[in-house]
Order: sequence, then structure tokens, then C-alpha cells
Amino acid sequence: MNNQYSKTKKQNLRNEMIEYIEDTLDAAENMGSLDFFTIELKVHNGRLDTNCTLKNRKNVY
Repeated sequence: MNNQYSKTKKQNLRNEMIEYIEDTLDAAENMGSLDFFTIELKVHNGRLDTNCTLKNRKNVY
């Protein structure tokens, strides 16, 4: 039973992470920022904390 809980917990975390990454990629694409972004994922006590930094950099040369 505990093993099944671990598998479910792992799958739930995986699903949440994938959803967040997909949403972040969509946002970065819409902002023209696919070349410069940072995604941070943290899990603490079963809670997924996420952060994304999109950067708008231009090549000037």
C-alpha cells in the first residue's frame, strides 16, 4: 500500500511539473523569449513551488 502511494505521489508531481513546464514554454514563446528563460522547481512537504524568469535579450552586433 505504501509503495502504491509513492507511485501515485511521484506521478502527481510529474504531472504538475510537466504542466508547469508546458505553460512556461507557451508563455516564453508568446513573449519571444524561448532563448532566455529559467525554470525553478522545488518540492517541500508535498507542495510544488515554481518560479520562472523570462528574459528579453537582444543581440546588438
